[in-house]
Amino acid sequence: MPDSNQEILIAGAGIGGLAAALSLHDAGFPVRVFEAVPELKPLGVGINMLPHAVRELTELDLLDDLLEVGIPIAELALYSKHGQRIWSEPRGLAAGYRWPQVSIHRGQLLGLLYRAVLARLGPSRVHTGHHLARFGQQDGAVWGEFADRATGISVARAESDLLVGCDGIHSVVRRTLYPQEGSPHWNGITMWRGVTVAKPFFSGGTMIMAGHFERKIVVYPITKHSEDPMYAKARAAGFERLLLKPVSHQELDRILGISEASVQG
Repeated sequence: MPDSNQEILIAGAGIGGLAAALSLHDAGFPVRVFEAVPELKPLGVGINMLPHAVRELTELDLLDDLLEVGIPIAELALYSKHGQRIWSEPRGLAAGYRWPQVSIHRGQLLGLLYRAVLARLGPSRVHTGHHLARFGQQDGAVWGEFADRATGISVARAESDLLVGCDGIHSVVRRTLYPQEGSPHWNGITMWRGVTVAKPFFSGGTMIMAGHFERKIVVYPITKHSEDPMYAKARAAGFERLLLKPVSHQELDRILGISEASVQG
């Protein structure tokens, strides 16, 4: 049985940090979450959650909330760069898994987890505007010093039995534990990501890939609501270009590596 006096600190309130907080709380551990940004916002684009990830949220009694906004994916289809269907396979429940594969907007997933953390742990257990500046161990405990990231001014010091680092790609925890690793290495791949409001295509639960290994486009639905409040609010404020940058057919062909000669040939 968990020791109710064994407190755990989590650095980072992204998807990993919030999910960890909910799981540890469900297991009986007292948890405090520290996040660098002063306010969590619904940022990002699409995320595909495979069945093993959805299983964890199901165990946390969040499946209904997830399916209320996300799209169960039932099919993955591969197309050539000319739009020719090559192959498809079932996904999620349609493939025999006990849990669905779900596509969702990252901001909606983060909001879902954040609301659950506030409801279950309580607002007093979440500290925004607290960037983990450094940490160490002393007398069988771990301590962390937190600062305002914008000013560098120290805002708090906390001690606990365990610190979990969920503080992102430039993790202070990773850099401290593995100082010889250096910064993350770019793998040479560039991605353009965008989102728009459109009618469902194919089955409504289809994810497609078109192109080839070096250059391809991936398209999938991320919400059931064509008038999702997040996008409706942005459109009303005149921020359409933040949601989707208009691209001409010629520019899209250039990105995908399609030429008139290749299409005619």
